[in-house]
Amino acid sequence: MAKTEKIKLSMLGLPVIQNLDDFSNLTHISKYTIYQLSYHSSYYYRTYTISKKSGKKRVISQPSKKMKGLQSWVLVNILNKLQVSGSCKGFRKGSSILDNALPHQGANTILNIDLKDFFPSISSKRVFNLYKSLGYNNLISTVLTNICTYENTLPQGGPCSPMLSNLVTWTLDLRIQGYVGKRGVNYTRYADDLSFSGLHPSKVLHIIPMINKIINDENFDLNYSKTRVASSARAKIVTGLVINEDSVGIGKKRYKLLRSKIHHLTLSSEQKNTSLLNHVKGWISYLYSVDKKRYKKVQNYITELSNKHPKTLVSQLLVPAK
Repeated sequence: MAKTEKIKLSMLGLPVIQNLDDFSNLTHISKYTIYQLSYHSSYYYRTYTISKKSGKKRVISQPSKKMKGLQSWVLVNILNKLQVSGSCKGFRKGSSILDNALPHQGANTILNIDLKDFFPSISSKRVFNLYKSLGYNNLISTVLTNICTYENTLPQGGPCSPMLSNLVTWTLDLRIQGYVGKRGVNYTRYADDLSFSGLHPSKVLHIIPMINKIINDENFDLNYSKTRVASSARAKIVTGLVINEDSVGIGKKRYKLLRSKIHHLTLSSEQKNTSLLNHVKGWISYLYSVDKKRYKKVQNYITELSNKHPKTLVSQLLVPAK
């Protein structure tokens, strides 16, 4: 490894790894195991499918315990130390779908674009080039790439895949932000969801051809079936949250549905329905993270119902006094 590469890695705060001995010493994993995980990585995955909302199947490639352990080391000690673009809001510690939606608050028009087959579109070559750009030599870049990819793409289920996707799309984000920013259009990306907003519908619609060109230039494809434009006549939604003039939240429809489920916990027929209880708890936790205003309303509603029906499951939703 050249001296300049060592300096580059040190400046980035990354571990200097020149060979498998260095890698083994840092990870406390034997060279043999690292070699096996890298050059025979396909043996260390279990592949299965899950159903999407659309009815299609999503392929999940789940790494073995050993592989996941080494991938987690790479994630913590290398990938998480790197900065992603300012437009990127997904797969970041301390960032949520609320952070992705807030920049679009008050917009008259919102455009949502989805990248087709996001993880499978990111090849091993792009991951290798990323590690090389950080300062790692060919050997270590190859080993790191083999550890983090499966069948030449990012595996849906690998710990490193989300952060690697953010790093690989750095140029995509910068090119898009550079183009739309000059035109008074806001841009954020949450994984494969790209959101644009502005005060003038014509300006937002005008960017679509160039955005599509940039996406194609960066070796991604636009999922036309998920492209949505919302103006004053339609609900404005960004990553599942409803955007209004002065607020961002889950919206009236989902709020009423949640209240209905909470009320069901007071019914005598539902007193053994722990599945519903846990489902509602999950929704309340989600509400707390994205819609504080309605969260407070829900807590007041729970208190009201608990006073009326103290011996029902709804009382288990009460937040203990601090």
